Amino acid sequence: MSEFDSTLIRCGRTAVTYADMVQFAATLEDRPIAQLLVELPDVARLSAAKFDVATSVLRRRFRNEQPVEQAQLRIFGSEIAADLDDTSVARRIRRVFE
Repeated sequence: MSEFDSTLIRCGRTAVTYADMVQFAATLEDRPIAQLLVELPDVARLSAAKFDVATSVLRRRFRNEQPVEQAQLRIFGSEIAADLDDTSVARRIRRVFE
């Protein structure tokens, strides 16, 4: 863990118990979308189980946005993924917006 990790990423990395995972999901739910987009590459580097939780929360939030905002989020997600050297992380990010 890096001292520069956000509280969201620290929460995700240290989540072990069910209660920890619930807290991680709640943190994802409360985080402003703009901030989540910045943190998305680090979220996509979490374990598969933790990323699945994140994907579930993010997709639900994504679906609750207006169509115009959904289109913008897809574009931002694609741009974030395109800027990454790690193709598996980029693939995970694109999967969030499917």
